[in-house]
Amino acid sequence: MKTDLSGNVRRLRKAAQLTQAQLADAAGLPRATVAALEQPEANPGLQVLLAVARALGVSLDDLVSPPPAHRYYKVPLSERRENCSPDGAFRATMVSPIASRGVQIQNVEMDPGCKYHGQPHPFGSQEFFVVQEGTATLVIDGEAVTLAAGDLVQFPGQLPHTYRNLDPRQGVKALSVVVLSI
Repeated sequence: MKTDLSGNVRRLRKAAQLTQAQLADAAGLPRATVAALEQPEANPGLQVLLAVARALGVSLDDLVSPPPAHRYYKVPLSERRENCSPDGAFRATMVSPIASRGVQIQNVEMDPGCKYHGQPHPFGSQEFFVVQEGTATLVIDGEAVTLAAGDLVQFPGQLPHTYRNLDPRQGVKALSVVVLSI
């Protein structure tokens, strides 16, 4: 089976701004092994591939599949998913591609008086929440943080968190970016 392994390893290593030695250190492999992976005749074992994928923060498919035809991915409106609270006061629309790995971007809208318990994200993830309009209060692991328009809070995504709009008159528009641990 022909794969694009050598070109993908080289391309992904350079995109991560790593030398062969740095990638080898991150993967726990000899530098010569990484150099050999970048040769067309490379035939590594599964453990080597898994170590390199882990070190680069990519999937095994990313190492062996043909590179994308384009350097961009357009997300049509039809691919966007919406998550709403049962009462409709909290709406989060996924704007990143459904198939994106490692990051989730959502437009968030909260009606006046809204309270929504967020779903904890996987261990090691980080959430960045920036308010665009209005004032939001996030309760992160029991501690309240109030954010005005333009403010951003970053927190470990696995912590329990609640999104609130305490203003009885004005809605909130915000952007949530969750960077997943791969």
